[in-house]
Amino acid sequence: MTRYPEPLRRIVEHLEHSPLEPSWFAVDPFSCLPVEDDLFQVLFDGRGDALFMPAPTLPKHIPEDLEIAALLSISSGADKNASHPLHSMSALVVRKDRADLKVLFAPLDLRRSYGKVYLTGAGAGSRDYLTLKADKLLRSAGVIFYDDLIDTSLLDAYTAEKVYVGKRKGLHHADQDAINRQLYLAAVKKQIVVRLKGGDPLIFGRGGEELAWLCERQIDVEVVPGVSALQSAAASAGIPLTQRGLSGGVTLQSAHNVLGGGTPRTLVYFMCASRLIELQAKLIEDGVDEDIPVALVFKAGFFDEALTMTTVSQMHNAEQASPLLAIIGRTAALYRKRSKILHTGGDPYRSLLPGKIVPLADITTGGKTVGEADLSLFSGIVLTDAAMVDSLIAAFGAFPSHLVLYAEGSPTAEALRNRGYGSRVMEV
Repeated sequence: MTRYPEPLRRIVEHLEHSPLEPSWFAVDPFSCLPVEDDLFQVLFDGRGDALFMPAPTLPKHIPEDLEIAALLSISSGADKNASHPLHSMSALVVRKDRADLKVLFAPLDLRRSYGKVYLTGAGAGSRDYLTLKADKLLRSAGVIFYDDLIDTSLLDAYTAEKVYVGKRKGLHHADQDAINRQLYLAAVKKQIVVRLKGGDPLIFGRGGEELAWLCERQIDVEVVPGVSALQSAAASAGIPLTQRGLSGGVTLQSAHNVLGGGTPRTLVYFMCASRLIELQAKLIEDGVDEDIPVALVFKAGFFDEALTMTTVSQMHNAEQASPLLAIIGRTAALYRKRSKILHTGGDPYRSLLPGKIVPLADITTGGKTVGEADLSLFSGIVLTDAAMVDSLIAAFGAFPSHLVLYAEGSPTAEALRNRGYGSRVMEV
Protein backbone atom coordinates (compact mmCIF):
# COMPACT_ATOMS: atom_id res chain seq x y z
CA MET A 1 0.00 0.00 0.00
CA THR A 2 1.10 3.56 -0.61
CA ARG A 3 2.63 5.03 2.52
CA TYR A 4 0.34 7.67 4.03
CA PRO A 5 0.40 9.55 7.32
CA GLU A 6 -1.10 7.34 10.03
CA PRO A 7 -4.59 8.90 10.19
CA LEU A 8 -4.85 8.70 6.41
CA ARG A 9 -3.62 5.09 6.30
CA ARG A 10 -6.23 3.94 8.79
CA ILE A 11 -9.03 5.59 6.82
CA VAL A 12 -7.89 4.11 3.52
CA GLU A 13 -7.50 0.65 5.04
CA HIS A 14 -10.99 0.91 6.51
CA LEU A 15 -12.46 1.74 3.13
CA GLU A 16 -10.59 -1.07 1.40
CA HIS A 17 -11.81 -3.68 3.86
CA SER A 18 -15.15 -2.32 5.05
CA PRO A 19 -18.46 -4.12 4.46
CA LEU A 20 -20.63 -2.81 1.64
CA GLU A 21 -23.21 -1.31 4.00
CA PRO A 22 -23.42 1.28 5.37
CA SER A 23 -21.72 2.95 2.43
CA TRP A 24 -21.28 6.41 3.96
CA PHE A 25 -18.95 7.23 6.84
CA ALA A 26 -18.21 10.37 8.80
CA VAL A 27 -14.51 10.34 9.51
CA ASP A 28 -12.41 12.11 12.08
CA PRO A 29 -8.64 11.55 12.05
CA PHE A 30 -8.84 8.42 14.22
CA SER A 31 -12.16 6.64 13.80
CA CYS A 32 -14.89 5.82 11.31
CA LEU A 33 -18.51 6.13 12.33
CA PRO A 34 -21.66 5.08 10.43
CA VAL A 35 -23.90 7.98 9.47
CA GLU A 36 -27.61 7.37 9.71
CA ASP A 37 -29.06 10.88 9.39
CA ASP A 38 -28.36 13.89 7.16
CA LEU A 39 -25.07 13.10 5.43
CA PHE A 40 -23.62 16.60 5.69
CA GLN A 41 -24.99 17.51 9.11
CA VAL A 42 -22.19 15.56 10.79
CA LEU A 43 -19.75 18.12 9.42
CA PHE A 44 -21.81 21.13 10.44
CA ASP A 45 -22.42 19.95 14.01
CA GLY A 46 -18.84 18.81 14.61
CA ARG A 47 -19.45 15.06 15.03
CA GLY A 48 -17.05 14.40 12.16
CA ASP A 49 -14.33 16.27 10.38
CA ALA A 50 -14.65 14.67 6.97
CA LEU A 51 -17.21 12.65 5.08
CA PHE A 52 -16.47 9.77 2.69
CA MET A 53 -19.23 8.90 0.26
CA PRO A 54 -19.58 7.20 -3.12
CA ALA A 55 -18.85 9.85 -5.74
CA PRO A 56 -22.00 9.05 -7.79
CA THR A 57 -24.16 9.98 -4.78
CA LEU A 58 -22.74 13.50 -4.50
CA PRO A 59 -25.52 16.07 -4.89
CA LYS A 60 -25.41 18.37 -7.89
CA HIS A 61 -24.67 21.30 -5.60
CA ILE A 62 -22.74 20.63 -2.41
CA PRO A 63 -23.80 22.86 0.51
CA GLU A 64 -22.22 26.31 0.42
CA ASP A 65 -19.75 25.81 3.29
CA LEU A 66 -18.47 22.40 2.12
CA GLU A 67 -16.21 21.21 -0.67
CA ILE A 68 -14.67 18.05 -2.06
CA ALA A 69 -11.21 17.74 -0.54
CA ALA A 70 -10.24 14.62 -2.46
CA LEU A 71 -11.46 12.24 -5.14
CA LEU A 72 -10.27 8.68 -4.55
CA SER A 73 -10.26 5.55 -6.70
CA ILE A 74 -11.75 3.55 -3.84
CA SER A 75 -15.34 2.37 -3.94
CA SER A 76 -16.89 2.72 -0.48
CA GLY A 77 -19.95 0.62 -1.22
CA ALA A 78 -21.78 -1.53 -3.73
CA ASP A 79 -21.40 -0.31 -7.30
CA LYS A 80 -25.04 0.57 -7.81
CA ASN A 81 -24.52 3.01 -10.66
CA ALA A 82 -21.88 1.65 -13.01
CA SER A 83 -23.01 4.04 -15.74
CA HIS A 84 -21.95 7.09 -13.72
CA PRO A 85 -18.61 8.65 -14.81
CA LEU A 86 -17.28 8.36 -11.24
CA HIS A 87 -18.83 4.97 -10.47
CA SER A 88 -15.59 3.46 -9.12
CA MET A 89 -14.64 6.46 -7.01
CA SER A 90 -15.31 7.92 -3.60
CA ALA A 91 -15.32 11.54 -2.55
CA LEU A 92 -14.02 13.07 0.65
CA VAL A 93 -15.98 16.15 1.73
CA VAL A 94 -14.81 18.67 4.35
CA ARG A 95 -15.80 22.12 5.55
CA LYS A 96 -14.29 24.92 3.47
CA ASP A 97 -12.65 26.45 6.51
CA ARG A 98 -10.60 23.29 7.24
CA ALA A 99 -7.48 24.20 5.31
CA ASP A 100 -5.51 21.72 7.44
CA LEU A 101 -7.67 18.78 6.30
CA LYS A 102 -7.51 19.84 2.68
CA VAL A 103 -3.72 19.79 2.92
CA LEU A 104 -3.71 16.48 4.85
CA PHE A 105 -5.81 14.65 2.26
CA ALA A 106 -4.23 16.28 -0.81
CA PRO A 107 -1.78 13.39 -1.44
CA LEU A 108 -4.77 11.11 -2.09
CA ASP A 109 -6.63 13.44 -4.44
CA LEU A 110 -6.69 12.08 -7.99
CA ARG A 111 -7.42 15.58 -9.26
CA ARG A 112 -3.87 16.67 -8.41
CA SER A 113 -2.82 14.74 -11.51
CA TYR A 114 -5.41 16.54 -13.66
CA GLY A 115 -5.01 19.70 -15.70
CA LYS A 116 -7.50 22.48 -16.40
CA VAL A 117 -9.81 23.27 -19.30
CA TYR A 118 -10.56 26.82 -20.39
CA LEU A 119 -13.65 27.16 -22.61
CA THR A 120 -12.55 30.27 -24.44
CA GLY A 121 -14.22 32.64 -26.87
CA ALA A 122 -12.06 33.69 -29.83
CA GLY A 123 -14.42 36.50 -30.81
CA ALA A 124 -16.43 36.71 -34.02
CA GLY A 125 -14.62 37.70 -37.18
CA SER A 126 -11.32 39.56 -36.91
CA ARG A 127 -8.51 38.10 -34.81
CA ASP A 128 -8.33 41.53 -33.16
CA TYR A 129 -11.44 40.57 -31.18
CA LEU A 130 -9.42 38.01 -29.19
CA THR A 131 -9.32 39.18 -25.58
CA LEU A 132 -6.11 39.79 -23.63
CA LYS A 133 -7.00 36.98 -21.22
CA ALA A 134 -7.60 34.55 -24.09
CA ASP A 135 -4.19 35.46 -25.51
CA LYS A 136 -2.48 34.80 -22.15
CA LEU A 137 -4.18 31.41 -21.86
CA LEU A 138 -3.26 30.42 -25.41
CA ARG A 139 0.37 31.23 -24.62
CA SER A 140 0.20 28.99 -21.54
CA ALA A 141 -1.69 26.13 -23.19
CA GLY A 142 -0.35 22.65 -23.78
CA VAL A 143 -3.04 21.88 -26.36
CA ILE A 144 -5.64 23.96 -28.20
CA PHE A 145 -8.85 22.43 -29.57
CA TYR A 146 -10.24 24.89 -32.10
CA ASP A 147 -13.50 25.30 -33.99
CA ASP A 148 -14.64 26.65 -37.29
CA LEU A 149 -15.60 30.33 -37.52
CA ILE A 150 -12.29 31.59 -36.19
CA ASP A 151 -9.36 33.13 -38.02
CA THR A 152 -7.11 30.05 -37.77
CA SER A 153 -3.99 32.00 -38.74
CA LEU A 154 -4.08 33.57 -35.26
CA LEU A 155 -2.99 30.16 -33.90
CA ASP A 156 0.41 30.51 -35.56
CA ALA A 157 1.56 32.70 -32.67
CA TYR A 158 1.19 29.88 -30.13
CA THR A 159 3.43 26.87 -29.51
CA ALA A 160 0.77 24.51 -28.15
CA GLU A 161 -0.40 21.41 -29.99
CA LYS A 162 -3.39 22.34 -32.18
CA VAL A 163 -6.30 19.98 -32.75
CA TYR A 164 -9.12 20.82 -35.18
CA VAL A 165 -12.57 19.74 -33.97
CA GLY A 166 -14.83 21.84 -36.19
CA LYS A 167 -18.50 21.02 -36.69
CA ARG A 168 -20.34 22.68 -39.58
CA LYS A 169 -23.70 21.59 -40.92
CA GLY A 170 -23.14 18.44 -42.99
CA LEU A 171 -19.35 18.62 -42.45
CA HIS A 172 -18.74 17.27 -38.97
CA HIS A 173 -15.05 16.62 -38.39
CA ALA A 174 -15.83 15.33 -34.89
CA ASP A 175 -19.12 14.63 -33.13
CA GLN A 176 -19.82 16.22 -29.77
CA ASP A 177 -19.20 13.06 -27.71
CA ALA A 178 -15.83 12.61 -29.39
CA ILE A 179 -14.88 16.23 -28.65
CA ASN A 180 -15.88 15.80 -25.01
CA ARG A 181 -13.69 12.71 -24.71
CA GLN A 182 -10.73 14.45 -26.34
CA LEU A 183 -10.96 17.35 -23.91
CA TYR A 184 -11.15 14.95 -20.96
CA LEU A 185 -8.19 12.85 -22.09
CA ALA A 186 -6.09 15.97 -22.63
CA ALA A 187 -7.01 17.33 -19.20
CA VAL A 188 -6.10 14.16 -17.29
CA LYS A 189 -2.59 14.43 -18.78
CA LYS A 190 -2.04 17.37 -16.44
CA GLN A 191 -1.89 20.19 -18.93
CA ILE A 192 -3.57 23.50 -19.69
CA VAL A 193 -6.26 22.81 -22.29
CA VAL A 194 -7.84 25.65 -24.25
CA ARG A 195 -11.09 24.88 -26.07
CA LEU A 196 -11.26 27.78 -28.52
CA LYS A 197 -14.66 28.62 -29.96
CA GLY A 198 -15.77 31.32 -32.36
CA GLY A 199 -17.67 34.17 -30.73
CA ASP A 200 -18.62 33.46 -27.12
CA PRO A 201 -18.56 29.84 -25.86
CA LEU A 202 -21.89 30.04 -24.03
CA ILE A 203 -23.99 31.68 -26.75
CA PHE A 204 -25.23 29.01 -29.19
CA GLY A 205 -21.82 27.36 -29.02
CA ARG A 206 -22.59 24.14 -27.10
CA GLY A 207 -20.11 25.30 -24.49
CA GLY A 208 -22.63 24.51 -21.77
CA GLU A 209 -22.73 20.87 -22.84
CA GLU A 210 -18.94 20.56 -22.72
CA LEU A 211 -18.85 22.35 -19.37
CA ALA A 212 -21.39 19.97 -17.84
CA TRP A 213 -19.72 16.85 -19.28
CA LEU A 214 -16.30 17.77 -17.90
CA CYS A 215 -17.55 18.97 -14.51
CA GLU A 216 -19.41 15.69 -14.05
CA ARG A 217 -16.00 14.04 -14.26
CA GLN A 218 -14.44 16.46 -11.75
CA ILE A 219 -12.33 18.30 -14.33
CA ASP A 220 -11.75 21.92 -13.37
CA VAL A 221 -13.24 24.18 -16.05
CA GLU A 222 -13.28 27.94 -16.46
CA VAL A 223 -15.23 29.86 -19.09
CA VAL A 224 -13.54 32.84 -20.73
CA PRO A 225 -16.05 35.05 -22.57
CA GLY A 226 -15.54 36.27 -26.11
CA VAL A 227 -16.97 38.93 -28.38
CA SER A 228 -20.15 37.36 -29.75
CA ALA A 229 -21.33 37.60 -33.37
CA LEU A 230 -24.25 39.50 -31.86
CA GLN A 231 -21.89 42.28 -30.75
CA SER A 232 -19.62 42.10 -33.78
CA ALA A 233 -22.45 42.37 -36.30
CA ALA A 234 -24.15 45.25 -34.48
CA ALA A 235 -20.89 47.16 -34.06
CA SER A 236 -19.94 46.71 -37.73
CA ALA A 237 -23.32 48.03 -38.87
CA GLY A 238 -23.43 50.80 -36.27
CA ILE A 239 -26.64 49.42 -34.82
CA PRO A 240 -27.15 50.07 -31.11
CA LEU A 241 -28.73 46.94 -29.61
CA THR A 242 -30.15 49.03 -26.77
CA GLN A 243 -30.85 52.73 -26.70
CA ARG A 244 -32.81 54.80 -24.27
CA GLY A 245 -36.27 55.49 -25.63
CA LEU A 246 -35.90 53.07 -28.55
CA SER A 247 -34.93 49.63 -27.22
CA GLY A 248 -34.75 48.45 -23.64
CA GLY A 249 -33.46 44.92 -24.31
CA VAL A 250 -32.30 42.28 -26.75
CA THR A 251 -33.70 38.80 -27.48
CA LEU A 252 -31.28 36.14 -28.71
CA GLN A 253 -32.68 33.19 -30.64
CA SER A 254 -31.48 30.36 -32.82
CA ALA A 255 -33.48 29.89 -36.02
CA HIS A 256 -33.10 26.13 -35.55
CA ASN A 257 -35.01 26.34 -32.24
CA VAL A 258 -37.69 28.67 -33.57
CA LEU A 259 -38.38 26.56 -36.66
CA GLY A 260 -38.34 23.40 -34.57
CA GLY A 261 -40.99 24.61 -32.18
CA GLY A 262 -38.83 26.54 -29.78
CA THR A 263 -37.54 25.97 -26.26
CA PRO A 264 -37.94 28.09 -23.12
CA ARG A 265 -35.84 31.24 -23.09
CA THR A 266 -33.37 32.56 -20.57
CA LEU A 267 -34.06 36.14 -19.49
CA VAL A 268 -31.25 38.52 -18.56
CA TYR A 269 -31.81 41.86 -16.86
CA PHE A 270 -29.10 44.46 -16.26
CA MET A 271 -29.05 47.16 -13.56
CA CYS A 272 -31.65 45.49 -11.36
CA ALA A 273 -30.29 45.94 -7.81
CA SER A 274 -32.93 48.52 -6.86
CA ARG A 275 -35.68 47.04 -9.02
CA LEU A 276 -35.99 43.41 -7.87
CA ILE A 277 -39.49 43.83 -6.42
CA GLU A 278 -40.80 45.54 -9.55
CA LEU A 279 -39.05 43.01 -11.78
CA GLN A 280 -40.56 40.12 -9.84
CA ALA A 281 -44.05 41.58 -10.19
CA LYS A 282 -43.61 42.01 -13.95
CA LEU A 283 -42.35 38.44 -14.40
CA ILE A 284 -45.31 37.01 -12.50
CA GLU A 285 -47.71 39.24 -14.43
CA ASP A 286 -46.20 37.89 -17.69
CA GLY A 287 -46.89 34.33 -16.55
CA VAL A 288 -43.35 33.25 -15.65
CA ASP A 289 -43.41 30.19 -13.37
CA GLU A 290 -42.60 31.31 -9.82
CA ASP A 291 -40.32 28.28 -9.33
CA ILE A 292 -38.03 29.32 -12.18
CA PRO A 293 -34.41 29.69 -10.91
CA VAL A 294 -32.84 33.15 -10.69
CA ALA A 295 -29.09 33.80 -10.54
CA LEU A 296 -28.18 37.24 -9.22
CA VAL A 297 -24.61 38.16 -10.21
CA PHE A 298 -22.85 41.02 -8.42
CA LYS A 299 -19.89 42.69 -10.21
CA ALA A 300 -19.84 40.19 -13.07
CA GLY A 301 -16.33 39.46 -14.32
CA PHE A 302 -14.45 41.12 -11.45
CA PHE A 303 -12.33 39.25 -8.88
CA ASP A 304 -14.91 39.93 -6.17
CA GLU A 305 -17.85 38.73 -8.26
CA ALA A 306 -20.54 37.05 -6.14
CA LEU A 307 -23.45 34.80 -7.07
CA THR A 308 -26.74 34.45 -5.20
CA MET A 309 -29.28 31.82 -6.22
CA THR A 310 -33.00 32.28 -5.66
CA THR A 311 -36.30 31.83 -7.53
CA VAL A 312 -38.83 34.18 -9.06
CA SER A 313 -41.06 33.71 -6.01
CA GLN A 314 -38.25 34.64 -3.58
CA MET A 315 -36.16 37.15 -5.50
CA HIS A 316 -37.74 40.11 -3.68
CA ASN A 317 -36.01 38.90 -0.48
CA ALA A 318 -32.53 39.17 -1.99
CA GLU A 319 -30.98 42.44 -0.87
CA GLN A 320 -28.19 43.05 -3.36
CA ALA A 321 -25.76 45.85 -4.07
CA SER A 322 -25.15 47.38 -7.49
CA PRO A 323 -24.02 46.56 -10.14
CA LEU A 324 -26.31 43.54 -10.35
CA LEU A 325 -27.37 41.35 -13.25
CA ALA A 326 -30.19 38.78 -13.10
CA ILE A 327 -30.22 35.58 -15.14
CA ILE A 328 -33.68 34.01 -15.07
CA GLY A 329 -34.52 30.62 -16.57
CA ARG A 330 -33.98 26.87 -16.34
CA THR A 331 -30.33 27.22 -17.29
CA ALA A 332 -29.70 29.28 -14.14
CA ALA A 333 -29.98 26.03 -12.16
CA LEU A 334 -26.79 24.87 -13.89
CA TYR A 335 -24.75 27.42 -11.94
CA ARG A 336 -21.35 26.56 -10.43
CA LYS A 337 -19.68 28.36 -7.59
CA ARG A 338 -15.93 27.94 -7.93
CA SER A 339 -13.31 28.56 -5.30
CA LYS A 340 -11.03 31.53 -5.94
CA ILE A 341 -7.27 31.27 -5.49
CA LEU A 342 -5.11 34.39 -5.24
CA HIS A 343 -1.88 33.99 -7.23
CA THR A 344 1.05 36.23 -6.26
CA GLY A 345 3.44 35.13 -9.03
CA GLY A 346 4.15 36.52 -12.47
CA ASP A 347 2.65 33.69 -14.53
CA PRO A 348 -0.68 32.81 -12.89
CA TYR A 349 -2.35 31.14 -15.88
CA ARG A 350 0.11 28.26 -15.90
CA SER A 351 -1.27 27.17 -12.54
CA LEU A 352 -3.13 23.84 -12.54
CA LEU A 353 -4.73 24.34 -9.13
CA PRO A 354 -8.50 23.73 -9.25
CA GLY A 355 -10.48 26.94 -8.92
CA LYS A 356 -10.59 30.40 -10.44
CA ILE A 357 -7.05 31.80 -10.49
CA VAL A 358 -7.00 35.50 -9.59
CA PRO A 359 -3.73 37.35 -10.38
CA LEU A 360 -2.49 39.68 -7.65
CA ALA A 361 -2.66 42.52 -10.18
CA ASP A 362 -6.45 42.13 -10.35
CA ILE A 363 -6.86 43.16 -6.72
CA THR A 364 -4.41 46.07 -6.82
CA THR A 365 -5.95 48.01 -9.70
CA GLY A 366 -7.01 51.61 -9.18
CA GLY A 367 -4.18 52.36 -6.77
CA LYS A 368 -5.26 49.78 -4.16
CA THR A 369 -2.57 48.22 -1.97
CA VAL A 370 -2.13 44.49 -1.41
CA GLY A 371 -3.14 44.82 2.23
CA GLU A 372 -6.58 46.15 1.22
CA ALA A 373 -7.54 42.80 -0.35
CA ASP A 374 -10.32 40.89 1.38
CA LEU A 375 -8.78 37.43 1.80
CA SER A 376 -12.13 35.98 2.90
CA LEU A 377 -13.02 35.91 -0.82
CA PHE A 378 -10.36 33.27 -1.48
CA SER A 379 -9.89 29.62 -0.54
CA GLY A 380 -6.14 29.69 -1.03
CA ILE A 381 -3.15 31.82 -1.93
CA VAL A 382 -0.19 30.85 -4.11
CA LEU A 383 3.23 32.04 -2.94
CA THR A 384 5.96 31.65 -5.53
CA ASP A 385 9.02 32.98 -3.74
CA ALA A 386 10.37 32.53 -0.20
CA ALA A 387 11.55 36.14 -0.24
CA MET A 388 7.99 37.45 -0.56
CA VAL A 389 6.60 35.51 2.42
CA ASP A 390 7.52 38.13 5.02
CA SER A 391 6.38 41.04 2.86
CA LEU A 392 2.97 39.44 2.25
CA ILE A 393 2.52 38.57 5.92
CA ALA A 394 3.35 42.18 6.73
CA ALA A 395 0.88 43.44 4.13
CA PHE A 396 -2.00 41.21 5.23
CA GLY A 397 -1.17 41.13 8.95
CA ALA A 398 -1.56 37.34 8.90
CA PHE A 399 -3.02 34.67 6.64
CA PRO A 400 -6.57 33.78 7.76
CA SER A 401 -6.98 30.23 9.07
CA HIS A 402 -9.27 29.09 6.24
CA LEU A 403 -6.65 29.68 3.53
CA VAL A 404 -4.63 26.86 2.00
CA LEU A 405 -1.11 28.21 1.46
CA TYR A 406 0.17 26.84 -1.85
CA ALA A 407 3.97 27.07 -1.89
CA GLU A 408 5.93 26.85 -5.12
CA GLY A 409 9.19 25.16 -4.19
CA SER A 410 10.65 23.81 -0.95
CA PRO A 411 12.25 27.10 0.17
CA THR A 412 8.87 28.86 0.04
CA ALA A 413 7.18 26.01 1.93
CA GLU A 414 9.90 26.03 4.57
CA ALA A 415 9.61 29.80 5.00
CA LEU A 416 5.89 29.41 5.71
CA ARG A 417 6.41 26.51 8.13
CA ASN A 418 9.02 28.52 10.02
CA ARG A 419 6.38 31.17 10.58
CA GLY A 420 3.87 28.76 12.11
CA TYR A 421 1.72 27.87 9.09
CA GLY A 422 2.86 24.26 8.70
CA SER A 423 -0.51 22.46 8.83
CA ARG A 424 -1.89 24.56 5.97
CA VAL A 425 1.09 24.54 3.61
CA MET A 426 0.75 22.52 0.40
CA GLU A 427 3.83 22.38 -1.80
CA VAL A 428 2.98 22.57 -5.51
